[in-house]
Amino acid sequence: MKLTVELIDEAMERADSLPIFENSHRQEQANLVGCIGEVVFERYLAHHQVTFKNDTISTRRDYVIGNSLALDVKTKDRTVRPQRHFDNSVPLYNHPHQRPDYYYFISLLREKSLGATDPRRFKEAYLMGGISLQDLDRVAKRWDAGQTDPSNGTTFWTACLNVQMDQLTPNDQLLETFRNA
Repeated sequence: MKLTVELIDEAMERADSLPIFENSHRQEQANLVGCIGEVVFERYLAHHQVTFKNDTISTRRDYVIGNSLALDVKTKDRTVRPQRHFDNSVPLYNHPHQRPDYYYFISLLREKSLGATDPRRFKEAYLMGGISLQDLDRVAKRWDAGQTDPSNGTTFWTACLNVQMDQLTPNDQLLETFRNA
């Protein structure tokens, strides 16, 4: 999905109204990235006529899909287009109380030449797919803060669970699940 000025402005307005959350590594920028992901996801659901309730005020989940399916969106900022072998992360500092039915992953592509705080540096959003909580807990690789993933050189600033793109449930299957919720 191309990120329009209107979409970025809506996300900035949301982000500006949020506090800086405990354990936030990137502070205001984390809020902006997360809010862009939320706006993208809401437009995606609306486009596919999936009913949802926004519950982003909660830290337990971001949305209730249909009448019952709890879902949390995780958005990652990238400087390259996502590839099948890339990882998606769920930080463990939220995991004890954040137990949605599904996690959904969005990757934002940013232009490196624009400033680190320029909200218009984000050009595209990639809707990667999702994973159920049970599958995440079963297949994810756990990384502790300070560990380095030798496959890509990432040093983790916080403990997290990682799943590769090819471990995610594809969007067409998720839409069916969402419509039946």
